[in-house]
Amino acid sequence: MTTIDFAKGHGTGNDFVIVPDLQDALPLKDAQVALLCDRRFGIGGDGLLRVAPSEDPAAEWFMDYRNADGSIAEMCGNGVRVFVRYLLEKGLAEGPAVAVATRAGIKTVHVEGDELRVDMGSAAFGPTSQASVEGFTWPGQAVSMGNPHLVCHLGDDAELEALELYHQPRYDTGVFPHGVNVEFVVGTAPHVRMRVHERGVGETASCGTGACAVGAVALRHAGQGTGVCKVDVPGGTLTITVTDETLFLTGPAVIVAEGTFRV
Repeated sequence: MTTIDFAKGHGTGNDFVIVPDLQDALPLKDAQVALLCDRRFGIGGDGLLRVAPSEDPAAEWFMDYRNADGSIAEMCGNGVRVFVRYLLEKGLAEGPAVAVATRAGIKTVHVEGDELRVDMGSAAFGPTSQASVEGFTWPGQAVSMGNPHLVCHLGDDAELEALELYHQPRYDTGVFPHGVNVEFVVGTAPHVRMRVHERGVGETASCGTGACAVGAVALRHAGQGTGVCKVDVPGGTLTITVTDETLFLTGPAVIVAEGTFRV
């Protein structure tokens, strides 16, 4: 029997299994990741964060992020904050700024009291598209935060609450050949509310990169382009700050458990 040390953490309810692999000796297979993230037969999580040495001299650690089904994802805004919280608590990094290597490039995370602020880089706006749920279709804006998003604005809170997001919304595979995270939003900047279906996971209590995409779209629709937008998610509130040069994601990240998993 093989054992795997792990920790469990979350950022506004977006939860992750953290696997320290400080010698880069534990490359996890898709099925192992899916088992660890399984909420009945494993530990349970929206995704897995493997802590591995970085090959980039600009960062000591690489965040090997995987979706709950084992598939590889480019970036996770809540995940990188939880990743850094783990590094800080284990003495593997020191603040107030920590550089992390990800598949979407180096992300620098700043400690701000109980919260962590991530320089996410600029939002890249793509074409308009659409998403459908149970026969209803809404127009949306494609946005890349290193990973793909489709932001759809709804009419009111009741419409948002009524959405069935257990299943993947239908989307244009020509625009999103590798899948997409779909955000449904109500309200206008500087304060909006969203729900999200994450590819490879399902509906989650929060999505950091999704909140970034939503905040950027909301500020653009408000005619500002830059500024601050609060984004309420089912698990809490995230703050998006858009400047002329970049975008910052600010929110909490906590480690809630540690243990050993038997494979």
